[in-house]
Amino acid sequence: MNNYRDLMLLEGIPGHENNISNKLINHIKKYKSFKLIRDNLGSVFAFKKGSSEKTLMIAGHMDEVGFIITNITENGFLKIQPLGGVDPSILIGLSLNIHTEKRIFTGYIGAIPPHLRKKQNFGYENIMVDVGAKNKLEINEMGIQLGDFATFIPYYNELSKDRIIAKSVDNRFGVGLAMNMISKLDKIDLPYNIAIGATVQEEVGLRGAETSVNTIKPDVFIALDASPVDDLDGKSDYSLGKGFLLRMYDPRNTMPEYLKNALVNLANKNEIKFQYYISKGGTDAAKALDMFDGVVSTTIGLPARYIHSPLAVFDTNDLRHAEKFLLTLIMNLDENKILLLKNGDFNVF
Repeated sequence: MNNYRDLMLLEGIPGHENNISNKLINHIKKYKSFKLIRDNLGSVFAFKKGSSEKTLMIAGHMDEVGFIITNITENGFLKIQPLGGVDPSILIGLSLNIHTEKRIFTGYIGAIPPHLRKKQNFGYENIMVDVGAKNKLEINEMGIQLGDFATFIPYYNELSKDRIIAKSVDNRFGVGLAMNMISKLDKIDLPYNIAIGATVQEEVGLRGAETSVNTIKPDVFIALDASPVDDLDGKSDYSLGKGFLLRMYDPRNTMPEYLKNALVNLANKNEIKFQYYISKGGTDAAKALDMFDGVVSTTIGLPARYIHSPLAVFDTNDLRHAEKFLLTLIMNLDENKILLLKNGDFNVF
């Protein structure tokens, strides 16, 4: 779990993923069988040539949700806007890290005491970040500028034997899984090309997916991403501890029957636990899907509670099932099976 812990403790919102990309680059450079590929937006991949011209691309995304400073008030408070979907109602009473060119400051989003509050507004237009400054001049002297960014406070802890709570589970899970696959595949020759790594700016429009897919031009694309489950009342169709998420549908990517048949057969034959998953949000697979003349695309998901908030909870057993399924898929693919997938065949695995 060391890779996952280290990644989840790093800070990097859309457009500011350098901490994560540097770690990924250093990891790739350890393995001489892989070539480092970067696009101009910042996505990073390890590429290994295979014995055919078909290409499998596997991508987590580096960025976490966060905030950008949009205004500084005359009395010394910061105004923020989200980068990625963050419900403003969860922010009252939280501390943030404010990242400037030279150092990191702590900022606090204060709650008005009930006996002073006429009404409570939770829109971003009402949120102020307190960094202890008396006025705008002090903010300037601190070196805080418009366009600086803010993140949730790094945190990682083992709640129990199988459950972990951490910042940026979405989506350092995907980056960590990609790094683990690079390590496992270093000495293995494959009958197709493989590109494994992570995109940037997923949380603000799947931007890195577009540039990196344009760079690599895969035949098959697999997104690795954490996805929300709401199992607190015990009535949800998905929950922690029941396996990885096989995404059947989201608003921009509906899994065709032939692909579902192939992936379900592969999981069942190898006794890998999974959950059928329906999502209201998309992943990088949605961007890859309709590029060029169409790319076979899907998502391997990690179920997680409370994503797009300061902390999320996941189950390490689900993580192991996601890892096992991804490796099983890689080892069972070949040039012919990639062609079968592209042709919509129902008898792939």
